[in-house]
Amino acid sequence: MKMIISADLHLREDKPRCRNDVNWIETQEKALKQLAKICIKKQSDLYLIGDIFHRSSEFKMVRLIQKLADRLYENELRLFYLCGNHDMLYHSSENIDESAIGLLGGSRHCMTISDYFNVILNNNSISASNFDQEDNKNAEIVFKHILTLPEKNPMFYSETPETLVKKFPNARYIFTGDYHKNFCKKVNDAYVINPGCLLRQASDMKDYQCGVYCVDTDNEEIEFIPIIDIGDVIDDSYLMKEKEREERIEKFADKLKDTNSVSLDFISNVQKQLKINKFDDELKNIIEELLEA
Repeated sequence: MKMIISADLHLREDKPRCRNDVNWIETQEKALKQLAKICIKKQSDLYLIGDIFHRSSEFKMVRLIQKLADRLYENELRLFYLCGNHDMLYHSSENIDESAIGLLGGSRHCMTISDYFNVILNNNSISASNFDQEDNKNAEIVFKHILTLPEKNPMFYSETPETLVKKFPNARYIFTGDYHKNFCKKVNDAYVINPGCLLRQASDMKDYQCGVYCVDTDNEEIEFIPIIDIGDVIDDSYLMKEKEREERIEKFADKLKDTNSVSLDFISNVQKQLKINKFDDELKNIIEELLEA
């Protein structure tokens, strides 16, 4: 079986704060076109391992996936998917019909991975379940949107390739999503493959190379294929602004502590300090916003 493995597309209408794209929707469309070209070149079906949408309410972005599926179908290829936590309202499979990803079920050329293998092919050696559903622990190939880090990190509760291989002792391939950086790790006789995100949507990923994996399970061939994220579009200047904002609020808080005349009314104290101290307009606006919140 030959597959293109992708995950964490996080398709969204609003532009992430770290992006400088002139047209963010167009950027996402171009990334999906690259994905289609890779599938066509490799003559491989596409498997999306969750978090296709950034929010469950991204109904307008469904058309992008439908266009991608139609393009693949024109080339006798198919698009298969499963749900991630971002795809489902309140992170629950019970709410799929109220979520954007629920519209894919009625699309002509999209199908869930589990429906294809378990229902159409009656193949029980595959496990493909949504974020909150039970798995087939005896499966040989596993698709699961679950946070998996390449190495154990005491700061996070997550799976590792080693823990997943223990949970799926018969697995030869385990494909995961949720973690936005790609890795491929072999544990015993099993490969754990996480494709990472399709586009960079966080400032700490400025130098990160997005991509997908092409996997041929019959010949045990695994190839990482880059996705080109257009231009120098990552901007982390907002982080500095947030830091400066926090520092200014802290200084104002220190002023409140040092005042000799303190009443029991906190808001009165704040308003008094705003009057007697020569704070600049920006800080005054910040404090007034906080008072009104």
